[in-house]
Amino acid sequence: MARQCTHFDGSVAAPRSDRCEGCGSTFNLRVCTTCGHVGCCESQKGHNTAHAKASGHPIIKSLPLGPGAFTWCYVCKAYVE
Repeated sequence: MARQCTHFDGSVAAPRSDRCEGCGSTFNLRVCTTCGHVGCCESQKGHNTAHAKASGHPIIKSLPLGPGAFTWCYVCKAYVE
């Protein structure tokens, strides 16, 4: 269930790549809403989580962006609106 999050202002940086910047995967990608870094999900090598931990950027969105994309906050450990 999605909830409100004080870490997300609704803005989303443009994705910097069409593949994971850590391993080159083109599946299950996430974009950092702060800087546009593209990383793979936890079911692969978790490069999106590694980026969040290293950068302090708390919010990701699933790719492709659009109506079906979800938003996750690493600080709140929850899906957000």
